[in-house]
Amino acid sequence: MTLNANQRIKDYGNLNDSEKTHAPVIVAPDEAVAGEPFEVKVIIGNVPHVMDEEHYISQIELYLDENSVGKVEFKPTDGVAETVFEVAGTEDMIAAREIRNCTVHGFGLCGACGTRSAIVKITAVVTCNVHGTWEDSRGIEIISALVKSGKKCNWGPQL
Repeated sequence: MTLNANQRIKDYGNLNDSEKTHAPVIVAPDEAVAGEPFEVKVIIGNVPHVMDEEHYISQIELYLDENSVGKVEFKPTDGVAETVFEVAGTEDMIAAREIRNCTVHGFGLCGACGTRSAIVKITAVVTCNVHGTWEDSRGIEIISALVKSGKKCNWGPQL
C-alpha cells in the first residue's frame, strides 16, 4: 500500500494555519494486546475544520501497519469531522518484525527475552475537498497475547 497524501505534518511545534485545521490527530493507546480490539479516534485539526458546502472534510481513512481499517465519509451538514474506529493488532504483525533493536535487551530475535511485541504504525489520511489529502501517523506497541513472564521490551524510535 502506498499512501499518496499531498500534505504531511513536519513540525508540530510550528504549525501553519492550514495545518492547524487539516492535520489528523490520532488518539489511541500506546499499547494493545494482539487480538483484543481497541479504539482509535481521529480528530481533524487542532482547530476545528469548517464543514460547509464550499469547504469540508469529505473522508477519513485509517490504516494499521499499512492495512486498511476503514473509511468514514462526511457531508458538509455533518457539523464535525471526527470518528472512532475499532482496531485490533495481530500476532502476524509481531512475527513480521522478527529482528529488532530493543533498548532493554539489545539487538536480537523478538521473543528471545520472553516477551513478544512490535511497534506498528497507525496512519490517518484525511481528504479536504479544497486542500487535498493530509496524512499523519504514530506508533503503537502490539503485545503478543502469548506473552511469557519477562521484562517488557523497549523498542528504539524506528517504526
